[in-house]
Amino acid sequence: MPTTPAASLRIAVSLPVRNTFSYAVPKELKAVAEIGRRVTVPFQGLEVTGYILGKSLAYEHNELKEVTEVLDDEPLFYPQIVPFFEWVADYYVYPIGKVIQSVLPGGLNKKSFKVASLTETGHEALLRLPPHYDEIKILAWIKDNPDKRLPFSFSEVEPLKKRGWLIITEGTCRRHARPLMRRFIRLKERADLDDVQVKKGRGTGAKNEMEFFEAIGHGDPVLLCDLTAKFSNAGRLVNKWVKAGLLETGMSPVFRNPAGEIITQTAPPLELYDQQVKVLSHIRRCLDRKTFSTCLLHGVTGSGKTEVYLRAIEYALAHGRQAILLTPEISLAAYMEGIFRSRLGDRVIIYHSGLSPGERYDQWRRIARGEADLVIGARSALFAPLPRLGLIMVDEEHDTSYKQDAAPRYQGRDAAVVRCKMEGALAILGSGTPSIQSFQNCLNRKYHLLVMSDRVEKRPLPDIEIVDMRPPRDKPFHIPVISRRLKKAIEDNLASGNQTLLFLNRRGFHRMYVCRSCGKPVSCPHCDVGLTYHLEEDRLVCHYCGFSSGTHLICPSCGYPRLRAYGFGTEKVEQDLKGLFPDAHVARMDADSTKKKGEAVGILKRFSEHKIDILVGTQMITKGYDFPMVTLVGVVAADLSLGFPDFRAAERTFQILEQVAGRAGRGEQRGRVIIQTFNPDHYAIEAAARHDFDLFFKKEKALRFQLGYPPFSRLAFLMLKGNSMEETKEACHVLTRNIMDVINRTADGAKETQVLGPVQALVSKIKGKYRWQILIKSRSALQLQNLLEEAEAMSKNILKSKGVSLAIDVDPYQMG
Repeated sequence: MPTTPAASLRIAVSLPVRNTFSYAVPKELKAVAEIGRRVTVPFQGLEVTGYILGKSLAYEHNELKEVTEVLDDEPLFYPQIVPFFEWVADYYVYPIGKVIQSVLPGGLNKKSFKVASLTETGHEALLRLPPHYDEIKILAWIKDNPDKRLPFSFSEVEPLKKRGWLIITEGTCRRHARPLMRRFIRLKERADLDDVQVKKGRGTGAKNEMEFFEAIGHGDPVLLCDLTAKFSNAGRLVNKWVKAGLLETGMSPVFRNPAGEIITQTAPPLELYDQQVKVLSHIRRCLDRKTFSTCLLHGVTGSGKTEVYLRAIEYALAHGRQAILLTPEISLAAYMEGIFRSRLGDRVIIYHSGLSPGERYDQWRRIARGEADLVIGARSALFAPLPRLGLIMVDEEHDTSYKQDAAPRYQGRDAAVVRCKMEGALAILGSGTPSIQSFQNCLNRKYHLLVMSDRVEKRPLPDIEIVDMRPPRDKPFHIPVISRRLKKAIEDNLASGNQTLLFLNRRGFHRMYVCRSCGKPVSCPHCDVGLTYHLEEDRLVCHYCGFSSGTHLICPSCGYPRLRAYGFGTEKVEQDLKGLFPDAHVARMDADSTKKKGEAVGILKRFSEHKIDILVGTQMITKGYDFPMVTLVGVVAADLSLGFPDFRAAERTFQILEQVAGRAGRGEQRGRVIIQTFNPDHYAIEAAARHDFDLFFKKEKALRFQLGYPPFSRLAFLMLKGNSMEETKEACHVLTRNIMDVINRTADGAKETQVLGPVQALVSKIKGKYRWQILIKSRSALQLQNLLEEAEAMSKNILKSKGVSLAIDVDPYQMG
């Protein structure tokens, strides 16, 4: 029987399927089945989580399956953001249900799966069958794991079910994130404190009991944990007055509070300087228009971009709009959250993947309920459900951290611009070293360029000195970690009572161990990479899969007992510094030293309080921090990023050198930077030494244009992974031929689009999977998008039989 469109819903399921599906809504659920809520729906024999995206145009109600359950009391997102979810799914070639699942707080999905148990005949078969039969492996696993998800395919277990050897049923995943419940205390509805006789007199007991009732008061319920923190005998008093009929207790959900400590109290400056005033004036005009536009704020390090962010957000909030501030690092998000909360109050919310599942769940609910005006975080904060969005600011817009490695592989900066376009908001991209792409967009008049070329209070940019680390030809090849020039500079800086930052973008102690006999490195058994030695753990660790082994240091290839260490990382630099400067307080900030929650903020706090004299770290220390006592920055090895086979290698090198140099001299004293390098004549290093972005942009743009790389083309990277080297290689070649056939059938296809590959990946094996890749380069965005859709569709038939998976990366930042 036909029904109206309102009687059915368009739902995206949290499974790897590209389409959305129509479901009928039972009469009893119609009142609560609204856009943004999660539901459970039947799908291919399973009960899975789905997301309501809107009304469906399906009219044949009798043919539709029904929604089983509505899971949320309130929407998790609002209707205006649905087109943005759809754009992310289409542009990055990823199922929309999986897109939504990835951006919502983890642990929310309810999903059923297949479990199996052996029948009596199944047990008999397990004892009877020869041990080499494939069925033995399956039956033995089911016998030992009766309640676990089946790791076998349908084609493997279905024949055993038909023989009556096993029974297949459904299991359900549990939710990992849920409201946090706490016990509360309150006065009973008709209780009157005036009728209560507390202890008489002026003794401690009487005073304590009176203060206890004052804390409870006549208003809202009080959490028992708050009373316990204030009164050591709270438990006894609560029990006493509950029995007396005056108080009652219950359980109530509370929000977890992940707000970081305010590291720096930031007061507004008395007066903005001319360039800040000009930039803010333009931003306010854009906000007043309430239409989409994009501005690139090119401000040198120390030019006061953070103050511009603050005042722009204050202006947006004062006019009833909401804002998002994106940062490239979680540690920087916590630092910025403290600064902004000190100025804007508690309606500032932090959201990033470093929070616990429960904290992310609570923060998302607070945002969805309208309890936030500003959301600060790394790239995942881009999806915060703010219905009155007026402004998104992307700090350090050039940073590669905005590109997500795992699917959906979106670029946070580019996606921020698209979301602003869809919701009529202003996008501001800020950087002291803009990306080539963003700066070219200004030249093409897609973005408006805002410039702040002076530092606050006309402070000079730091002096940069290049130290050539190439040894003379007539001397032994010995390279110190810390050159004499850098060592002397650190000594002088310590003597003057100032602080030093040392940057090295490689963690660990030794980069690899090599056998002195056969020359082979100690490698990861699961990945095609060497193991890095970590002193703190005293283990060799793979930075790709996490495998680790002890340091017995015997060659696994030939058994020779003598290995030689090569290379160095931040741990080695830290140890050398402690040896060179035993009286100095030395600390390290990298992914290893900040594993635990709060460790990054703790290091930054101690550094801001001058409890650390020398801080050595990876790129975590290069971003956006303002420490006035840092007058010396040392770059230990400027060439590391130049060695990558990537067309962006020079751009990344220039950006990271200029960014870390910008940490020096932000106070009263002029800064100094020492860069150690084996390539002192490289144009990226020369431009960084001169603080000359225009020089670098001119040379880099010419090279990109000549080679046809972005911003003069678009790229897509196809990575194939499989358990068999030969199967993966063959699948990659077959897929490449099919892609070429599609290109040749398309008008101007061969002229507009180029395929590079297939070729074995630079790291040929990771986590036991062999890797082959294809790079597609096209001058036509539409043609590339259509080609990727066809490649994804045709790959299912090509790869399924070979046990090979395909990952598509649009606008890639990692080239293998």
